Amino acid sequence: MVAMALRPIPSLAVLMLCALGAPGAWAGELAARCSNATLKGTYLFHHSGILEGQPYAESGRVVYDGKGGLVVAYQDSTGSGGTEKATYRVSADCIGKVSYDNGQTETSFISPDGSRLTYTMTVPSGQKPTALSGVEVRVAP
Repeated sequence: MVAMALRPIPSLAVLMLCALGAPGAWAGELAARCSNATLKGTYLFHHSGILEGQPYAESGRVVYDGKGGLVVAYQDSTGSGGTEKATYRVSADCIGKVSYDNGQTETSFISPDGSRLTYTMTVPSGQKPTALSGVEVRVAP
């Protein structure tokens, strides 16, 4: 019985060593996994926060072309909606930047498979306070 009780210990030690090495391995994979092509397809989104000093929420759909262009269709908490075009770029470490014509920018953190992302939107300095954050989930390729 004593010998059987000792067998799991080496296995446990191997598992622990693998787990300790895994974060470094994952970071290495992540560093070379993303590009503009990571974001391609249709995503649903929602975000909320403060827009020009007032509470605000918005939801809609974003279509990424996989080449650096996107189109957003949205409806917001003020009762308005519409569509906008923007450009984006995704770095190898899966951080994305979106730029809108009105000066707003978005910084996103993208899953390596491109299935979802979380983001924060900011406006140029000198405008009323804006702090919006949200998530996007891919629903179609």
